[in-house]
Formats: sequence, C-alpha cells, structure tokens
Amino acid sequence: MNATILKERLQSALIAILLIAIFLPFGLSHFGWMRWVLLAGLGIIVVFSVLASECIVDKVLKMPSNVNLGSRFIIRRNILFEGINIAISATLMTFYLDAYANNHMVQNHIGWATICSVLAINCYTTLIIHFYWRNVYKKRYLSSQLEEAQLLNGMLLERQRQLEASIVTPSKCTDDESILITGTTKESVEFKASDFIYASSEGNYIRIHYLHDSVPREAMIRNSMKNVADTLCRQPAIMQCHRAFIVNLGLVDHVEGRSSGMALVMQHTDQTVPVSKQYAPTIKERIKNPG
Repeated sequence: MNATILKERLQSALIAILLIAIFLPFGLSHFGWMRWVLLAGLGIIVVFSVLASECIVDKVLKMPSNVNLGSRFIIRRNILFEGINIAISATLMTFYLDAYANNHMVQNHIGWATICSVLAINCYTTLIIHFYWRNVYKKRYLSSQLEEAQLLNGMLLERQRQLEASIVTPSKCTDDESILITGTTKESVEFKASDFIYASSEGNYIRIHYLHDSVPREAMIRNSMKNVADTLCRQPAIMQCHRAFIVNLGLVDHVEGRSSGMALVMQHTDQTVPVSKQYAPTIKERIKNPG
C-alpha cells in the first residue's frame, strides 16, 4: 500500500469518525464521559476496517489504485472497497457495542435492531465518503488527461508549423500511394493515403472520410472494420484508435482530454474521434514519436 492511498484511507476514516462523533448514534449520548472512550474504540475499528479493506482490494483482488486506469475503474474499485469495508466494520462494531455499550438506558446487545442500526450508520457515512472521493478522483483523472493533451497538442502544433514551412515530417504518409477500398457489394472508393481522414464503423458498413481535391468527402462501403483496417493501417500514419474508428494521425488537428479518456479532433471535418483505453498508449506514443 503506497503512502498516497494510505493517507486517503486515513482521511476517509477521520471523516467517518467525525460523523459518528457529531451524531452520537447507538445511544452513546447516555454514557456521559464514557462516550469518548466508546468513540475511541469505534475510531480504532473504523481505521482497522479501512486499512484491512484496502489490503484486500489491493493485494488479494489485485486491483491497484491507479488513476491512469480510468475513472470508471477507480469508481468500481472504490465501490468494491466500500462493500468490503461495510462488512468488516459493521461486524466489528456490532460485537463491540454488544460487549461495551450497554447500560440500564441503552441496549446494544446483538439483535436485528442493533445490526440494522450499525448497517444504517455505516452505509450513511460510506455514501458521504464515496461521493467525496468520487469527485476527487474524477478531478485528478481529468487533470492528468488535460495535462497530457496539452503536451500532445504542443507536438502536433509544432509539426503543423513544420508542414507549413514545407519541412517533411514522418507524421504524414510518406509514400502517398493510392488506396483502394472495396466493399462486399462491389462498391469502391479510391484516394491517396495522405487524403484519408478517418473511418468509422456503422453496422455492416464503414463510413470513410477523405479528401478529394482538398474537399472533404464521404463514402459508405459494405465491409468489416477488420478488412478495412488491414488495408489502411499499412500506412505508417494510419492507425486504429478504437474498435469502431481508424484515423490518420497526420490529419489530427488537436487532442482533447476528457474524464472518459482522450479524443482526437480531425482536420477538415471538426469531428471528434474517441480513443479507447486499449489503443490509447500506442496512439500517444505514435504522436510523440511518429518515426
């Protein structure tokens, strides 16, 4: 468990302890000065539970805390952590209350009333903490996406300046050969490699965006994405970035960083092409090192 996640879990435990101290559930207000001793015991249980739950998720279930794996992964991880934490803390609290928090006014013996009360308090505090960290993690992930997008956009801008100065760069298709895409129903479209913008899968058809005499055109071809990718991706600047999209990295206008992942805004169309998590590392590396 790294220092960052340890700090976060201890912060979660502190929030839970403060909520319990404010609301004084389980009849703790009837125990006079002993309430603080009982609260200290509950605090120890809360801290133990969050640390034990984190160890189970990280070491046993092999789900590391890594914002680069995406906000959805982090949210799923936290939900799993919360479920385990509720189970551990509710069990320990029930036995703790049964052993130490009973007097002539308060009966916290093991039973449905105590169990339901403990579960309700744990679910309430967990819900508040969940929304707190969900917001924090989304902001962190989006921040990292935006920072990387700015870096990639700087590289793209520099290459565009070089192109305007007639400097040949490897981000464009170097041989500029003609590409012929045929469909299963005899339709076809032909264009230069450097004129290809992007292709998208639409059911049994592939919509191809390309330039003809510098004018954006579209063509619908009945074929599979795999067959089209086998033809297009022979070019060094053309890559598949999503199971349903193929792009020409030489015609990327800029990169957008989003909470759901990165996206490519294409030249001549202003269309946004998503980049899936599977292809993102390769796309980023090719933009950084087009050679």
